[in-house]
Amino acid sequence: MWKSTATKSDRRTSVVRVMAMVVVLLATALGSFLFGRSQSPADIGGEDRESLRLYAEALDAVRDDYVDQKAVNPKKQTYAAIEGMLDSLGDQGHTRFLTPKEVESNRESLSGTYVGVGIRLEDRDREVVVASPIGGSPAAEAGVRPGDVVVAVDGKSVREQDTSEVVEKIKGPEGTEVELTVRRGGKERDFTLERTRIKTPAVSWMRLPGSDVALVQVTSFSDDSAGELEKSVEEARDSGARRFVLDLRNNPGGRLDQAVEMAGAFLKPGKVVYVREEADGKREKIRVEDGADPTRAPLTVLVNGGTASSAEILAGALRDNDRAEVVGTTTYGTGTVLSEFTLSDGSALLLGVAEWLTPDGDFIRETGIAPEVKVEMEEGDEPLVPGDARDLSRKEILERDAQISRALQELQE
Repeated sequence: MWKSTATKSDRRTSVVRVMAMVVVLLATALGSFLFGRSQSPADIGGEDRESLRLYAEALDAVRDDYVDQKAVNPKKQTYAAIEGMLDSLGDQGHTRFLTPKEVESNRESLSGTYVGVGIRLEDRDREVVVASPIGGSPAAEAGVRPGDVVVAVDGKSVREQDTSEVVEKIKGPEGTEVELTVRRGGKERDFTLERTRIKTPAVSWMRLPGSDVALVQVTSFSDDSAGELEKSVEEARDSGARRFVLDLRNNPGGRLDQAVEMAGAFLKPGKVVYVREEADGKREKIRVEDGADPTRAPLTVLVNGGTASSAEILAGALRDNDRAEVVGTTTYGTGTVLSEFTLSDGSALLLGVAEWLTPDGDFIRETGIAPEVKVEMEEGDEPLVPGDARDLSRKEILERDAQISRALQELQE
């Protein structure tokens, strides 16, 4: 039952007090959001003052009258309010709020290094499975293998938990140990692993058996991923590769500057990588920088619904410059450029401050990049990665990954 308490004089006093507190707490966040710099409460416009007043009234009502007072958490409520504000902008999956801990994790992922045991995990049939151990990592050296099912961490079952929860349990301070229990072939095995600083490769490659085609997979756009791509292309060419399949499937993106640098591995200096459109409609063409030394080898690009952000920029650049055919399924549709606005407690807004278009002027926000050659994967099939494909024959690779098979056909035509 709802009850009106609007006549309580002490409530009015409390509202004023809480509103003042909230104004101080949120002014920096709202000022950064609106103007990219901190402002004092006196500088906030009338509509924003009214919004803060409403928030203070709601906060006061919850604090004084909510039935479960143990659930009232001011910081949690403030974070939820900020998240709600950002969700209302409609840039879902891109513009977002990060807690201080999430800020640290995000920067760690962009650096390409993290503290852990060196395994990539994925959800598979409601189980958390080792996709691959990272070469030279504690997990790889201890004998953890692709396909191992993680069943416990430090002796505690992780069944029914999702991948993100298991990852958090495996993480810990550098130099400490974690016990990992996995199921392999119906038997459980225990591994005691020391957490260490891991360098995660952003690029891997392999020669497709019996061909001069190199499959080059880019998993992220971290600090030096463009340098890794250049090195991988050079190694592949030294091994005899003369044609390339660039795999951007399930790549969530990352640093925008790395997308521009990567484009320079395949496009001549001066070619447009993307078009940046500001809020006022002003457009700027972002081009491959002078000094780029691109390969002229035939190229196809693989994409799917997990291809997002900087990965979409690279795919769009190669498509619109007639450098490569895009094969696969429609990409995610992340069409905004993010800037990070750090708030006073170490949390941050990742805010879309501009929109980007492909070189031909196509908006891809929410619609994605449609491949020129549409190829669906068979139900239950997952994209093959170089680490998994190295032990397979050419026939097995083409049978298990229809998109790689079609990309190879396109190179031969």
